[in-house]
Amino acid sequence: MVSRLWHMNADFESELAAPGRYRRLPSFDLLNRRLTEHLLWLAEPGDALLIRAPWSEQLQAEARRGSVELVSTDKATGQSARIFTPWGWTPNAVAAGECAGAVMRAIPFDIVARVNSKLWSHELEIEMGTAQPGAALARTFEELQEAVARACPKPSDKWVIKSPFGFAARDRVLGRGARLDAPQAKWSLRRLALGETLIFQPWLKVIREYGVVLEISADGSIEIQGISDLQTNGAGTGTGYILGRPPTPQRTGELERIAHLVGARLFQEGYYGPVGVDALEREGGLHPLLEINARYTMGFVALAVERSLKPAAPTFWSTK
Repeated sequence: MVSRLWHMNADFESELAAPGRYRRLPSFDLLNRRLTEHLLWLAEPGDALLIRAPWSEQLQAEARRGSVELVSTDKATGQSARIFTPWGWTPNAVAAGECAGAVMRAIPFDIVARVNSKLWSHELEIEMGTAQPGAALARTFEELQEAVARACPKPSDKWVIKSPFGFAARDRVLGRGARLDAPQAKWSLRRLALGETLIFQPWLKVIREYGVVLEISADGSIEIQGISDLQTNGAGTGTGYILGRPPTPQRTGELERIAHLVGARLFQEGYYGPVGVDALEREGGLHPLLEINARYTMGFVALAVERSLKPAAPTFWSTK
């Protein structure tokens, strides 16, 4: 079995949103370094993590326990026996893998960008008949105002406007009622001026969130690896996962059915590899397709933690 060289690029969507002109912010350097340590949960004996030195004693000890090699980003060479495995495929990720000399099996960037855009997942929701009532795309400020007024006429009606490549509660604004106030209007006008199409959605009151994680093989076969139990705050920002609380068999069947359909459509588009399909339980039932991430997700990590710890009762695991 060929080992892997794991690489964390949690700013994956930010790079996809700025093709040819992306410059990583220092804050993302810090985030990637912190999240790289979580990849130890996914790594197998003989794998390696690409992570900038110096390394903490704790990280080195955990890597030794798992028989995982730590490879410094400034000395990453001679990795020809390992398959390069990034969080997601971007030009910067490919450059890191090539510098290390690892085996490269990259997906074309245009395919990766297309299927990770919320515009693509919105179209897929419409195609599958699962689109959220009131959700709409807006290419102009007038279209956005109309969508808000139509779907959220009451002052208490909450909504969200998203950028096509927003992630982890970034690149979005929240609001209430039938109009955009100054901060939301300013943000939206700036995005529209850049040529973005924005995604408007009425806010769903969450009862429970699900993350179906799957792997699409190069031959198109789909393996469902599990369903994570994401926890978020009132603004939709992830705080961690509940381990050891599986969905009911009926709900599992519904979620896996949608995930298989999503996986098949992704493969038709030319994508294969890791995928996360987000869904949520709301008042009124299941919204089976909230978002698609054609990359690794923290749901993969949470399920690996769950398999390792085997909690006897539901347990909260923080991603911080």
